[in-house]
Amino acid sequence: MKQRKISGWAFVVAVNIVAIAAVLGLGELGARWMAGSATDQDDQLPMCRPDALTVWRYRPDVHLTYRAPEFEMQIRTNEAGLRQGPIAPEEADVITVLFIGDSFTFGWGVTEAQRYSEVLARLVADQRPGTRLRIVNAGHWMYASDQQLVLMKEMIERYRPSIVVQGLYWMHIRTLFNHHLVRAPDGTLQAVEDSKIKVSARGILKLQSDWLERPPLNSQLVATVARALLNRDVIERASEWVDYFRPGKTPDEALWVLTDDIAGETIRTLETAGIAYIPFLVPSIVEVTGSNWTAVGWKRPTPPADIDINRPARRMAAIFARHGAQLVDITAPLRDRAEADLYFPQDGHWTARGHAAVAEILAPYLDRVLGQARR
Repeated sequence: MKQRKISGWAFVVAVNIVAIAAVLGLGELGARWMAGSATDQDDQLPMCRPDALTVWRYRPDVHLTYRAPEFEMQIRTNEAGLRQGPIAPEEADVITVLFIGDSFTFGWGVTEAQRYSEVLARLVADQRPGTRLRIVNAGHWMYASDQQLVLMKEMIERYRPSIVVQGLYWMHIRTLFNHHLVRAPDGTLQAVEDSKIKVSARGILKLQSDWLERPPLNSQLVATVARALLNRDVIERASEWVDYFRPGKTPDEALWVLTDDIAGETIRTLETAGIAYIPFLVPSIVEVTGSNWTAVGWKRPTPPADIDINRPARRMAAIFARHGAQLVDITAPLRDRAEADLYFPQDGHWTARGHAAVAEILAPYLDRVLGQARR
């Protein structure tokens, strides 16, 4: 009787083991099929390299084509790893303008000639005959303000600009969550570190996780679960972007304090060097068109009701005013031009028309600085 009972339990356990193995096997097959059929857009961008100061940056002398549903983009980098051709040597009668920012400044989705930096240069040539500008565009996609500050210091030493134009996308405040800042003895920023970012041997930017790169038994199911847990960890510990529109303090209030500190050092660095500064706020597609709320992490069919759409812009402007600088808010002027398809509807970056509009809005500010420089 006892032996028969044990045999019955053994049969139940064996059936359960087989069932679990079958489910895991099907899950593994499904995960492998999804991994094989998915097209990772990042694989089109083998153009990065690790960097001890800014986590990563672009490789020099890159030439590639990036294709997305809404656009096709040619990308090249020069010997300095910047998205443009060779930069001419410094000349006495040529004014160097350094553009710092993220993917909007990089010109995501448009050609080099269509970027607001190049359009601005052409507007200046038309409005101020005889004025010669040397444009240095150091835009790097996904760079937060801390990485931009470290890169800006390097670019100042290398190219000695008279003017710095910086596009600040407030949503990168959230990016600061994973950054570790390395400071000099005097407290100034020296480097940025991020242990969750790595660059593959091919030059592709990836989130770093041993469970993703080398899962046990090369299991795609384990990799899929690990990837989900890793992304969940980031979302749970850092506020959603949409929370930045809500009244009151967000759980990321410390990141606003850090943003204030970085802005202050940026302004002091440029003042000390005698470099004119034109910082401007890059608004998201939501703030200009009221569409594509998924861009700020809101996936419900209707927009949230308990938000103040202008709140992030006001907070950013207050930070810069506290340090004695004017942050140019281009949101309202872009809203006035919103019927002109300024953003790619799904991607959320500026179209060529968007860049042209931004250049027109910034032109008076650059013209004023150039006028002061000529006195």
